[in-house]
Amino acid sequence: MALRAAVAASLAWAAAQLVPGSAGDYPYYAPLGAVVATSTTLAGSARASLQTVAAIALGAGIALGVDAVGYPNVVTVAAVVALGVAVGGWRVLGAAGSWAPGAALFTLVVGDADPLGYVAGYAGLTLLGALIGLLVTAAFPPLPLAPAQAELERLRTVLAGQLDDLVDGLRQDAPPDEEGWRARMRAIDPVLGDMREAVGQAESARRGNRRARHHAPDVDRQYQEARALESVAFLVQDTAELLREHETAAAGWADVALGPRLRPPTTTAIAAVADLLRARDDPAQATATADAVEGLAGCLRAEQARTGHDLFVAGSLVTTLRRSLTALTGRRAPAVEG
Repeated sequence: MALRAAVAASLAWAAAQLVPGSAGDYPYYAPLGAVVATSTTLAGSARASLQTVAAIALGAGIALGVDAVGYPNVVTVAAVVALGVAVGGWRVLGAAGSWAPGAALFTLVVGDADPLGYVAGYAGLTLLGALIGLLVTAAFPPLPLAPAQAELERLRTVLAGQLDDLVDGLRQDAPPDEEGWRARMRAIDPVLGDMREAVGQAESARRGNRRARHHAPDVDRQYQEARALESVAFLVQDTAELLREHETAAAGWADVALGPRLRPPTTTAIAAVADLLRARDDPAQATATADAVEGLAGCLRAEQARTGHDLFVAGSLVTTLRRSLTALTGRRAPAVEG
């Protein structure tokens, strides 16, 4: 991306030297527009370019209107900045809205001697640079598969680590208290958000990208993996909350969700799902995980028969682990009997 931006900026600078009239007095705006237009994806570059030029034009228009009323002073400066910030908050402009107040201020103060020429140079050359940046991006289109894959792997690692922490809590001699469980709970949502953004960029990069057809299977696979991991992230958080609320020292041995009989097979099943997250597409680990989860289901049925209780929370854990297995492997499992 750095090389693409550098090439686009140098070409834009060269092109700006050919612009006649007063607009050509501001050649530095062309490479600025080129840099804006060389974002991570072709679609993103086009969107950012349009939004930036629109924000500059709106800000410049505000300044021209205020300049027609009075010269630059404390009142007019305050007016253009206030109006520029207000216009910059327009949702259509997105993050580029921040350009509006700066464009208004520069047009009022820097371009006071020749406001129309300054606006033509500012908005026109920025647009010229953006077009050059888009051409360079189209010639060498990015397809950010590696960053997306890195975020998918990071989410797998965090989810597996969360399950490891739950297993550690279940292996204690007595159930942890609520604070003990909280200390074992990881922040999953920020990592999940990063993964969504990275995979979304890879998916967006397909539009108008001549390289995309060669990597279509990779992009599709990442998208499917992202959907599976989103489901698993929800299920892992649900598992953590169930244990924190119901398998706690405050409940006492008689009222905990699992107790000494169900805790060992639950530990084995959760650890197997963590191993499956790390093993990815290993059929042997998928089979071992399915066996561990069904082993827990069998222990649950036996305990229900022995006690005559529904053991609803334990049944919910079995269902959650089965859904995690289905999300990661596509294997269907029967509902919990009870």
